[in-house]
Amino acid sequence: MKTEELQKFIQNLSPELYSFAYVLIPDDLQASQLMIDCVQSFLIQKKPLVEKMALTKNKIVRNLLDETKLHLLKIVYELSKKRYQQLKMSFSDVEQNGGFFSLEFDEKAMLYLKEKAGLELDQIEFIACGSRAEILSHLYSARLKMTELIPNHELFDELENGGVA
Repeated sequence: MKTEELQKFIQNLSPELYSFAYVLIPDDLQASQLMIDCVQSFLIQKKPLVEKMALTKNKIVRNLLDETKLHLLKIVYELSKKRYQQLKMSFSDVEQNGGFFSLEFDEKAMLYLKEKAGLELDQIEFIACGSRAEILSHLYSARLKMTELIPNHELFDELENGGVA
């Protein structure tokens, strides 16, 4: 695999990386910078993987590209977790408006990775460095909070209680 192919792969992956970064850090400039830092960090941290790709024939490349994607998402997650703590106050308006952005950091991350990115639980465990129980707990909590935000939630409660509000 040539370096240009890896560059093109990462470039094609950038909308997904940006989307994940924006979910975690809801600011255009910060999400863009996070993406740039993520790629730079990957090239430094995972230099052996990059070199392995350069020497690999096309047959094994798909697995290495999948591994690269997971490493990039993991780096976005790790960097954004640190930055989120530093910038938390600047996101208060977005988080107070409710909806998805009112979820806790890990809840947003797990829900996005499972539902939007379509990753398997073992892949999410790798990205978040968490146990399956922790991942499932965050997913359950996020889904529960999201269903509570449904406008007709009172109607659902009424139907569950046999018509008694």
